[in-house]
Amino acid sequence: MTGSLLITVNVHGIGPEAAGIPEAELFGRDAHGRYTYRIGLARLLDALRDDGLPATFFWPAMEAERLPHLVERCLRDGHEIASHGRAFEDHAALGRAAEAAAIGQAHETLLRLSGSPPRGFRSPTGTLSPDTIPILQSLGYLYDSSFLDDDSPYGLGVHGGERMVELPVSEGLTDATHFRRRVTQDRAEELIREELTALLAVDGYACLTFHPRADIGVGRAARLPLIRRLVELAGEQGAKPVLCSWLAQHFRATAVVPAP
Repeated sequence: MTGSLLITVNVHGIGPEAAGIPEAELFGRDAHGRYTYRIGLARLLDALRDDGLPATFFWPAMEAERLPHLVERCLRDGHEIASHGRAFEDHAALGRAAEAAAIGQAHETLLRLSGSPPRGFRSPTGTLSPDTIPILQSLGYLYDSSFLDDDSPYGLGVHGGERMVELPVSEGLTDATHFRRRVTQDRAEELIREELTALLAVDGYACLTFHPRADIGVGRAARLPLIRRLVELAGEQGAKPVLCSWLAQHFRATAVVPAP
């Protein structure tokens, strides 16, 4: 399959900070995560709706429980709900039993809030263990989207996911990569456009990743038009926005991507 553009959203509120600092100690110290709750995520959903763009939202369970009305809105707007773990645990350090519990609890939370089981997973910290993929497969997952080790999708058979597909992410196509370095908005867009153009020309696949936060994400009004312009650029190269689950099903059905 060529010409596939994934628009993905990592729903990060205060979760990344709360994973290491008691929430009571965060009040008044860092409001960027709370920006997601108050306006960032709703504004991002508005922009996607206005432009008619489908996206896959990777929800940590702890964030979904805070914002059940926005989980419901994601579904109403035609987006996909995928798992982003429970509460920003480092999966590489959990151990099999604890990891299975964390993945299972996140799975059940999203099932309860959305009415259907999630079929995709993205590590909340970018780390996986050798047990992660087998655990996900046992729960019926179609794909993972955590790895940076390729530019295009591939099968996960050698990692214990015989029926699963990896939809790799790209640091260069992630808003946080650039905004975390405090580059200007124009410079961030320029860098993402360069990466997007190159990847689509070579592989016909690109995975854009956005965050609704005020600091490292596109939640602010001045940044949101970036999404539309990137989608327009991809369209000029023949790439169509699709949901992660659709692309994973396509690859699994056609066996276009063999296991590495």
